[in-house]
Amino acid sequence: MNFKNSLNKFGSALKLVKSHQIDLSKKTSKFKTLVDFKEKKLAYYVKLYKTSFKELVESSLELDELIKFNKENKEAVNAITRSVNELVIYYKEGNTDKIDRLLSEIEKDYPKLILPAEEEKIEVKLSNVPSDIRADIKADIEEIDKCFKNSCFRSAIVMCGRILETALHRKHYEITGNDLLEKSPGIGLGNIIAKLKEKNISFDPGLTQQIHLINQVRIFSVHKKQEVFQPTKAQTQAIILYTLDILDKLFKKSS
Repeated sequence: MNFKNSLNKFGSALKLVKSHQIDLSKKTSKFKTLVDFKEKKLAYYVKLYKTSFKELVESSLELDELIKFNKENKEAVNAITRSVNELVIYYKEGNTDKIDRLLSEIEKDYPKLILPAEEEKIEVKLSNVPSDIRADIKADIEEIDKCFKNSCFRSAIVMCGRILETALHRKHYEITGNDLLEKSPGIGLGNIIAKLKEKNISFDPGLTQQIHLINQVRIFSVHKKQEVFQPTKAQTQAIILYTLDILDKLFKKSS
């Protein structure tokens, strides 16, 4: 993706250079760029052209990784690499027409590449979450996202438990006016739910089961057992989705 972004950036810079008929062999006057707005703008286009070309060449070196990912990429990567090597020659010559032609060839070869699937970022609407815990919840979700993408699945599940604790403590305070974090800082998720039930606060049975499930998996992830618990990617993804669903339902405003 770095290469594709660099390709688009250099292509845009090339269009600016060609549309303004900038002579790349001509040296810009530092004095003129200071006093003349037009000259300053043209100098900016030249700088953009040069820096984006450098980025393109550097990012092309990463294309070999795509061959390691899938051997079928070899032909397209080699074709793009040849074109980039030619670009270097014509860049030095300042031949923008031939550069333009080579960019068109690269843009035809790029879609032939088989790229790794891009991981989706965990997103959740926090508009219903009370403002006093929103920043903490958001930070935890971002941490979960990083853990999941780096295959730190136990850590991601532990963070899911932390989100539920924060949310349930806040829900208890919202209903009772009592802060359990002060009076019972080590209270578990099951006990918080029990205390809420004592106040005749009923949860959807499915929601309670989800909370207990996450709590059990979290306990297995944190505490030392005879066998080390290694959650799979699919299990962790399910726990994350359950957590976000609970968060949404806990603070959802009734219509």
